[in-house]
Order: sequence, then C-alpha cells, then structure tokens
Amino acid sequence: METVFHFILGFFTSFLGTLFPSMLSMTTVKISIRESQKKAISFAAGVAVIVIAQAYIAVGFSKVLVDNPDYLMTIQQFGTIVFAGLSIYFFNQATKKKASNKKQKKVKGFISGLLFSMLNMFAIPFYFGVTSTLVMMHWYDFNPMNNLFFVFGSSLGTFFLLFLYTKLAKRIEKRIERLANQMDVILGVVTALIVVINLVDFLL
Repeated sequence: METVFHFILGFFTSFLGTLFPSMLSMTTVKISIRESQKKAISFAAGVAVIVIAQAYIAVGFSKVLVDNPDYLMTIQQFGTIVFAGLSIYFFNQATKKKASNKKQKKVKGFISGLLFSMLNMFAIPFYFGVTSTLVMMHWYDFNPMNNLFFVFGSSLGTFFLLFLYTKLAKRIEKRIERLANQMDVILGVVTALIVVINLVDFLL
C-alpha cells in the first residue's frame, strides 16, 4: 500500500507540475493541430520516458541531501547563480517579438519528445524540490520500491497531462499561447524573487 501511495504522489505532483503552459505542452498542442494526434501522443510518450530518468536523478539527489545536510549551503549558492541566469533568460524571452506567421518545422514524434524533454531545465530541480518537500512533511520514505513507484508515477502523470493537451488542443490553442507568453514574465519574476531571498539569507 505504501508503494501505491508513492505512485499516487508521483502521478499528481507531476500532473500539477506539467499543468502550466510550457515548451513541452505548447509543442504537444501544435503537433496535435498541425500534424496529427497520433504523432502528438508519440511525442508525449518520448517526454515521459525522459521524465523517468529525471525524476530518478532528483530522488537520488534528495536522498544525498537528506543524509548530508552540510551540502545544503553549497547547493543553495549554486542554485542562486542558476536562478539568476534563468531570470535573465526569461525576461529576455518575454521582450522578444515572436513571429507567429513563421512556418513551423515538422517534428518526429517520439524522438522529438525525448530531445525536447532533455532540454527541459526545470524537470530535475522540480522533482528534487517536490521530493525534499514530501520528505519534510513525512510523506515520503526512501526505499527502492517507493522510489521506483514514485518515478513511474511521475512519468505517467506527465504523459497523462500531455495526452489531455493532445485531445483538447483545438479548444485551448489560443488561450494557451496567450498564457504561455505571460509565463515568461511570471517565471522571470519568480526566479528573481528566489535569487533575492537567497541573497538575503546569505547576508543575514
């Protein structure tokens, strides 16, 4: 029963984490509309396969941090630099004019899903943060079976959400594009706030 609980944790945290418009969800929608739903589902499957590796790495990293809390300061310092770079990147993306009439290149379904998912810079930090939070709440217990079920739950949660994007693509295309454009600004603000909070923490 404990393993099933960890599977559910992985599924729902991954589902909610993928809910907001992103490069992956936007690409899924575009493939579904401009090519086919079958290819979009294949793309989602490729994304989900990489999530298995990303979530597994994050879980392992969380275990190391729990066992060695002295590493926390080093990670926090490194994270501050990373988030500062991400903040600059997102604000830069938000100011760029995107040519909406530009012809889109076709993608190769499953293989493109693998490649796009590898480029998702937030995946490992996201699962690391989720796992660490669940541990602090005493909801997560590190053992091989729990880890395995959490990882596969995370993969399935991502696939299921992208599958829904595929099926609802035509209804949500315009809305998701508008929200995605705003997300660059939102993510820029969030990452900038994280940098400020970490800098204040270092100075105090």
